[in-house]
Amino acid sequence: MSIVQGYSSSEDEEVPQLPVLPKYEIQTYTETHSVEAEPEISSSLVSTSAKRKKRKNFAGNAEETYYDSATFELHAKLEKRNKGPSNDVKSKVKKLKRKRTKKGAAEDDDYLGPWAKYSSDEEAADKQVRDNSESDVDVIPTKLEEDQEGDKNTYDSENDSGIEEKATSGAITTEFLGSNQFDYLGRTYMHIPRDLDVNLTKEPGSQECFVPKRVIHTFTGHSKGVTKLELFPKSGHLLLSAGNDGKIRLWDLYHKRELLRIFHGHSQSVKDVTFNSSGSEFLSCGFDKKIVLWNTETGEIKRTMKINAIPNVIKFNPNNEKEFIVGLSNNKIQHYDLGGLNSEEPVQTYDHHLGAINSLTIIDDNNRFMSTSDDKTVRFWDWRINIPIKFISDPSQHSMPTAAVYPGGNFIALQSMDNSIQVIQGHGKFKFNRKKTFKGHNVAGYGIGIDISPDGKIIMSGDSSGYGYFWDWKTCRLINKFKVSDKPISCIHFHPQETSKVLMAGTTGEIFYCD
Repeated sequence: MSIVQGYSSSEDEEVPQLPVLPKYEIQTYTETHSVEAEPEISSSLVSTSAKRKKRKNFAGNAEETYYDSATFELHAKLEKRNKGPSNDVKSKVKKLKRKRTKKGAAEDDDYLGPWAKYSSDEEAADKQVRDNSESDVDVIPTKLEEDQEGDKNTYDSENDSGIEEKATSGAITTEFLGSNQFDYLGRTYMHIPRDLDVNLTKEPGSQECFVPKRVIHTFTGHSKGVTKLELFPKSGHLLLSAGNDGKIRLWDLYHKRELLRIFHGHSQSVKDVTFNSSGSEFLSCGFDKKIVLWNTETGEIKRTMKINAIPNVIKFNPNNEKEFIVGLSNNKIQHYDLGGLNSEEPVQTYDHHLGAINSLTIIDDNNRFMSTSDDKTVRFWDWRINIPIKFISDPSQHSMPTAAVYPGGNFIALQSMDNSIQVIQGHGKFKFNRKKTFKGHNVAGYGIGIDISPDGKIIMSGDSSGYGYFWDWKTCRLINKFKVSDKPISCIHFHPQETSKVLMAGTTGEIFYCD
C-alpha cells in the first residue's frame, strides 16, 4: 500500500528485472574469451577479427589491416615530404636562384620582391630579337644586350637606376611656348610689368584683402593632377605649377594669361617646387628621387642630384640660398650645401621623426624651421643642429600635412587631419592657441593646402569635395565657400599684390583663377 502519493511499495508493484546481456565469442591474436552468443546478431560482424589472417615472424604476430585509397595517398604524401627533395631538384633550384634578378630593398621604388624576373626570360626575348635582325637587317645592340654579352650575371637594382638616370638625363629639355620671348626693349618675362592697374612692386600686405566670389579664368595643360602651385616672389606676375605628369609649367597671370615655358626634367610625378628669394632660380623634386635646380628665365638645368629616398618637400635656406633642406619619405630631413666641396653629401641630417616628412616651414625671422610628419608630431629646429629645440606631441593630435605662416610671423596655421585648422605661436614656446580653431571643411585623408591673405584678415583652405573655404582670422567665422571642381582641391594661394584674387588647383589638372 502506498504511503505517499506518487510512491508505491514493493508489495503493490514488482521491480523490473534487468535484461540479460547476449553472449558471443570474440577471438583475438592474444587471448580467447568465450561468451554466450545471441542468435539474432550477424556472425559476419562478430567474427571479423577471427577471419583475419595471422602471420608469424621473428618479432611476433602480424595482422592484415584494411586501408582505403584516401588514407593510403595521405601516408604516401607524408612519406615523400619527410624524405625531402632530391639532389637533382636542389641543383635546379640553385640554378634558378642564380638566374633570378635581385629583389631589392622594400623601401625602394624599384623593389621587385617575388615578382623578380629570371634571366632566362630576357635571354629568350633577346634571342628572338637577334633572329629577327638576322632575317631582315643588322640591328645596333642595345645597352642591355652589350652588358649581357660581357657578363651573364643579372643586373643589380642600383645599376638599373643608374642606366635609367643616364637615359632620362639625355631627355631633359625645356621649351618656350609663349607668343613673344622678348618685349620691345629685349626684356624677358622675368621683368615685372608696369602697364597694369595694380602696382606689383609695392610691399605685399599693404592692400586690404577680400574674399573671391567666382572663377574668372581656368589654366589647362596638366594631363593629370596638380601637386604644387608657387607664385613669383613679391610680384606674383608668374605662376609655377608642378603636376603628376612629371612636368613643370610656367604661366603668365597678366596680359594673355598664356603658358610661357615647360620644364622637362622628371620622369615621374613632381612632388614640390620652390623659388628662391629673387625668383631667378627654383628647385624641384619628384618621385624619381631627383632634385633639380633650374634657371627660371632660360629653363637651363644648373644642377641635378640623385638621392636615396623619395623627397616630399623642399625649401631654400633664406640665410644662404646655396643651401636647401629636403624632407624625405624615410623619416629624415637632409640639409645640402651646393657651394661646398662635396655638395652631393648632406652637411646635416635631422633624423628624429618617426614617420615620413610632410611639410617644412621657415619660421622665426628665418632663424629656424618647423617640420611636420606622419608620426603626428611637430618639431622645431635650428639650422644645422640635429636636436629639435621643441616638439609638440599629444595622443589626441592628428597628422598635419601642410602649414602656413601668418604675415609677420606671430602665428603658424596647421592643417589637421581631423577636419580643422589649428594655430600655434610663431615664436617663444610655440604653444597651441586652443581658442583659434577653424572648422567646417572636410580634409581627412588628403594633403590639402592652406594659405593666409597678405593682410592677415582671411585664412583659406581647399576641400576634398572641390570647395574653397574662407574664414575670418579674428572671429574664426566662416565667411564664404564656393565650389570650383568635383574633385579635391589640394593647392590654394592668395595673390600677394591683388585684393581678392586666389589660385586653386587639385586632382583634375586644371588651375582656377578666382576673383
